[in-house]
Amino acid sequence: MRPPPFSAASQAAVGAAMDRWDAVLETSDEIDVLRVELTEVVDLIDGFPAVRRALTDPSRSGEDKAQFATELLKSTFHPDIVDLVAGMSRSRWSKESDITRALERIHGVTAVALAERRGELDRVGDELFQVFRLLGHERALRNELTIKDDSSERRLQLLEDVFGGHLLPTTMEILRRLVSSRRHPSLTSAVLRIAELAAERRNRLIAVMTTAVPPSDAQIQRLRDILVRQYNQDVRINVAVDPAVIGGVRLHIGDGLVDNTVAKRQENVRRLAAG
Repeated sequence: MRPPPFSAASQAAVGAAMDRWDAVLETSDEIDVLRVELTEVVDLIDGFPAVRRALTDPSRSGEDKAQFATELLKSTFHPDIVDLVAGMSRSRWSKESDITRALERIHGVTAVALAERRGELDRVGDELFQVFRLLGHERALRNELTIKDDSSERRLQLLEDVFGGHLLPTTMEILRRLVSSRRHPSLTSAVLRIAELAAERRNRLIAVMTTAVPPSDAQIQRLRDILVRQYNQDVRINVAVDPAVIGGVRLHIGDGLVDNTVAKRQENVRRLAAG
């Protein structure tokens, strides 16, 4: 399950923050520091509802909220983090929680930028998709990694037991954050979203092609050619095999979903019959 899209006001605020942050990532030599501090500032804002309300209160002026953010954070956080949050607080937000959702997204972008700076972007993206595919098939593992009513230490240890030594440290850093955070409605979707961010960083779209049996190389290439013409940019196709679809193809690309599987058609028939 993907998180719901931001409404218009919050989407505009997210876009403005992303544009400013991209400029920081292009020039900063401290991306790892920024990545770590982003997790800390998200936890701070999310953990204190009064702070979150003060940063998003529509009855206060943008400058008043920005000054509050600056005074709150300047003695503890990197100046770029302070400027980021202050700038975000100047914007209008549809919901209080949207500001922390936006910061989590910015954290994901920062983690991907760090992978690029380390020369690991392609491999990190590939490893994240492998984890996404594994979680999609291994329900027991997925459930154990997403239980929210116990300590994060147990989930993090399980993550280490399963993936430690098999993935790059950069990939593990990303996964640790996703597993320890309570803000993602679906761990599987959160992993896929970071993989998509990695693809976007490489100026490529990522498409997930789900079929009942493995497609041939020719079929994958044919689909890729169609998508490249349609989207006018390079497209990377990752294949997931799921016998439950029975036949046909489910294609997820960007925020779009095309489900032309036998399982979906059967579901539609049952819904019509029941109605």
